[in-house]
Amino acid sequence: MFFAYALQGAMIVVVAMLAWMWYGAVTGGAALYGGLAALANIGLLIWRWRRGRYDYHCEGGRHLRQFQRSSMERFFVVGIVLAVGMVGLRLDPLPMLLGFIVGQAAWIIAAATLKTD
Repeated sequence: MFFAYALQGAMIVVVAMLAWMWYGAVTGGAALYGGLAALANIGLLIWRWRRGRYDYHCEGGRHLRQFQRSSMERFFVVGIVLAVGMVGLRLDPLPMLLGFIVGQAAWIIAAATLKTD
């Protein structure tokens, strides 16, 4: 799981560097910021996964509540980070969202390819 996380980070850096070379520093920074939002999302997912390995329970209702809480935490963290980027930092939304999408797609591909537990 951590190797897939590292691959995701590397892919984000590569895309940000390409955007910086082709379109300039502002666009590269926006793509990097969007990728960092994707890294935060997956970082929370990995953190919850690691906690769940040691706080094991078989109660279905409790498990469902923890799943819902984790998904809502990730949703709000990503929403707040992207909103701060667009409104607070005034980053260009298109490269920022592209960096986020590339980061999420890199995680999906890396996790599926490596078949980590």
